[in-house]
Amino acid sequence: MIDGTRIVLGGREFIAPPAPFACLRRHAEVFEGARPATITIMADVVFASLRRNYPDLSQDEFDEKYLDVGNLREAFRTVMLITGAQEKQPGEGLPSASTGTSSIAC
Repeated sequence: MIDGTRIVLGGREFIAPPAPFACLRRHAEVFEGARPATITIMADVVFASLRRNYPDLSQDEFDEKYLDVGNLREAFRTVMLITGAQEKQPGEGLPSASTGTSSIAC
């Protein structure tokens, strides 16, 4: 299990590690603060992070059982912070995130 931050989604506890580098690369503009994250991107980032520790977690199971409109933003915030991004004021952008070694695509 990769070290991370405890989050509870849909009543299940997960350990969310930093997002994999493939995810950072795919959504670099969001991680760098050049554009805002859409709901789809937020969900993709959280799912990619969790798959590093829970490889049997399917996209359908994640979408239907664990992620919802009430926990999406907090889960995304948690993953961004553990990945190395820091909260900024609107328009300040996010620093580049640290690298990872996972091959899980985001």
